[in-house]
Amino acid sequence: MEIDVIGFHPQQARIVHYEPSLDAMTWGIREERYEKKFKTARKYMFRELFPWLPTSTSVEQIAVFYNHPKGRDYIAGAKIVSIDNLMSEICATVIQRGPMIKNAISEQYPLLRTLQRSHCGYQQVIVQMPQTAFTSSE
Repeated sequence: MEIDVIGFHPQQARIVHYEPSLDAMTWGIREERYEKKFKTARKYMFRELFPWLPTSTSVEQIAVFYNHPKGRDYIAGAKIVSIDNLMSEICATVIQRGPMIKNAISEQYPLLRTLQRSHCGYQQVIVQMPQTAFTSSE
């Protein structure tokens, strides 16, 4: 088993662990799989990934699915979010940074910098093209 996405937030002294999946399995099977994934991640994250952190460090685990069904907010103790909501949150956070000239995202995060460039521009906010310019008329 592997950990898909994990990060440490130094200012908030917490770990965030995302486990994305596009499977179409039943919720019962998902529950078993995610219980194992999250338990294994908690077991190894302090030993292998963050050995300098105390094991009391806050850990938030999040399951990312293609949708977020009404009435089902958690799986195996982890919060459920849809991929669209996660991407929306990432884009909104990048947009808050504004144009790169004033508050560029570090070069060590090339994908986030690309989002900043595409959503905020370098010197000024980019005017959005009409959606029809990029979609087929069929």
